[in-house]
Amino acid sequence: MISVIIPVYNVSKYLSRCINSVRTQAHVKEILLIDDGSTDDSGILCDAYAAMEPLVKVLHKENGGLSSARNAGLDLAQGEYVAFVDSDDFLEPGAYEKLLSCAQRHEADLVCAGRSDLIGGIGDKALGLCPEKEETITGPEFVARMFTWQGVDSAAWDKLYKRSLFDGLRYPEGKICEDVPVTYRAALKANKVALLPEPVYVYYHRPGSITTAPVSQKSFHFAAHTQAICQDIKARCPEILPQARYLRVWSLAHPMMLCQESGQVHAFRQEYRACKRALARELPFFLTSPLLSGKEKLHDLLLVLGLFGPAWRLTGHRRDP
Repeated sequence: MISVIIPVYNVSKYLSRCINSVRTQAHVKEILLIDDGSTDDSGILCDAYAAMEPLVKVLHKENGGLSSARNAGLDLAQGEYVAFVDSDDFLEPGAYEKLLSCAQRHEADLVCAGRSDLIGGIGDKALGLCPEKEETITGPEFVARMFTWQGVDSAAWDKLYKRSLFDGLRYPEGKICEDVPVTYRAALKANKVALLPEPVYVYYHRPGSITTAPVSQKSFHFAAHTQAICQDIKARCPEILPQARYLRVWSLAHPMMLCQESGQVHAFRQEYRACKRALARELPFFLTSPLLSGKEKLHDLLLVLGLFGPAWRLTGHRRDP
């Protein structure tokens, strides 16, 4: 019933843990390993699993990035449902039994559960974002919570989707933070969204992964996503535009803060200045919106005024997703 899509790129150290956690799950129709041009032994390991496990199918392709690999998997998927697992992460036992039962119990096209966070080198799991209770909500309600990190987020992998939600929908290639523009569109297509208050997925914070990499031009990609998201939400679901603008403000402020913390404002001065100008245009919104805390408003105002550095030590970090 479930097609599990696993993009693979240079993760031979972690890949067996990931695949084995999926092989033991119930209701798996196929495990699609998309080798995205790995230069280590990951591709060989994928072929070895395919040789001994009938559920495993392997596609070797030129490197195109995470979105490209996920899209290749979606093109191949045959299951009624689709799920994603990043190849350095893994599933908790019984994850798909719980997700599918929840989907069937509520007749929901999309189920969102919780996750645990595992920090590389530490070894202890900590509860990450997780819904507070089992319930069903509309797509717009889910998106509003997602944009403001109210127990759910935009990650592709702690969810179960009806495959039909991806008809005409694919991940933007060449970008990071690619989950956001796809997850919200899938949710808006869903008849309803079910929330499952259990951590079914373990997110491994690996040194050197995309999300732990130092500041780069890709750190500013999210801001481009949120500009388009706000325009789309204004046209389709104006009632949740404040939540979309909250995400927009965060997407502008966050890379600016990263540059400040790492001392790389000058290295990315063009991108930094563009974010600063865009954040200034959002000034009337973020100073008056009840969605932002007083601390968040102060941080954003200091960024606009160019006074962020000294006040950072006094006020502490704003919330991260």
